[in-house]
Amino acid sequence: MLSRFLTNIQSLFSSRKFYQDNRFVLFLWVLITLIFVIDSWATHRYNNYLIFENTFRNLLHERSLYATYPAYHDDANHYGPIFSLLIAPFAIFHNWIGLLLWNLFNCFLLFKAIQTLPLTEDQKIIIGYIAIPCLIESMLNQQFNAGAGALMVLSYTQVNKNKGIWSALCIVLGTFIKLYGIVGLVFFFFAKKRPAFIFWLILWAMVIFLLPMLLASPDYVVHCYVDWKNSLVGKNMTNVLGGGIDISIMGFFRALFDAKKIPNFLFLSLGAILFVLPLINISRFKKDKFQLMILSSVMIFPILFSTGAEDCTFIISIIGVGVWYVKESNAAMKKVLLPALLLITCNFPLLLFPVFAKSHPLSLAVISLPYFLVWLKVIYNAINNRFTYAEETEPEMVIVLTD
Repeated sequence: MLSRFLTNIQSLFSSRKFYQDNRFVLFLWVLITLIFVIDSWATHRYNNYLIFENTFRNLLHERSLYATYPAYHDDANHYGPIFSLLIAPFAIFHNWIGLLLWNLFNCFLLFKAIQTLPLTEDQKIIIGYIAIPCLIESMLNQQFNAGAGALMVLSYTQVNKNKGIWSALCIVLGTFIKLYGIVGLVFFFFAKKRPAFIFWLILWAMVIFLLPMLLASPDYVVHCYVDWKNSLVGKNMTNVLGGGIDISIMGFFRALFDAKKIPNFLFLSLGAILFVLPLINISRFKKDKFQLMILSSVMIFPILFSTGAEDCTFIISIIGVGVWYVKESNAAMKKVLLPALLLITCNFPLLLFPVFAKSHPLSLAVISLPYFLVWLKVIYNAINNRFTYAEETEPEMVIVLTD
């Protein structure tokens, strides 16, 4: 097996255009993952992973999943109770091994999810390259965001392949872990067997809700869901009132106008209206291009309008940006928006001037602005009856795939 792997690597790099090969993109993704795992080992920068793996022990001993445990880690857990089971296979190892396997799991899961998209090989390669800056942030922070993004992609691709049972599982699992996955319910409109899809959603919701009870008492698990709700409400209030950093589009406009009292409800109402507006095009539901624009919106929308969003969370949105990019026909728009987005995504103010950036919220919240502009273009594409998307035969992108 090792010799076969080495042969594949050799054949990959012997090609003049090895960078046009999906195996090279995967190689880069794994290399990035390993680099930041090694960095975490060297600097003992384990905190987020320690929060995650501690939830498994807390479940076993029926301790609060959302309390602070300063003896073990800083901050607190904000993921749903089912996450304590998801992390279990990694928590049984020593931390340095568990961290390695955890990051590789998230890396491979997202990469594999992208491969299931109804796109050409070249388009998948483009998305893989576009995602790299956000992948770095995700691997550096040891978060589940890459996995959450993978579940959102799979919730679409599985329904696209008429596998409603697995689409429903991805939607429910993503929702019960991080809430973002709930926007995948919009893919119900693309299901060929909608009554069956509803049945699977209800069944999986019951299964996921009850699963933690295999290791803990029902009363404890139910109380965990109440605690989870309270932890999310508390985190939202902290971010909005200034105790945290709000880099959502809501935080951007509040920082821009220095108006912290602008309510989330106003932004969320306008955002929700725009989000569902394309669904008036019922006749387009079976069109792949329309579905892909909805997928792009699903990947971008919940991060833009979440006060709990962090720079590492945009690994979810960047996949939506990639889907938009490979289907967008407006070359000028692509040449302006994508470079600006990738530049701002690198978060140079925080990297170069961390003290200044943390004391000036706008310098951090600006990260959401280019994503917001892309999202508006996605919504426009989805409601535009002319469907001005790039054709499959159109020459593909140019930043990485040209000689």
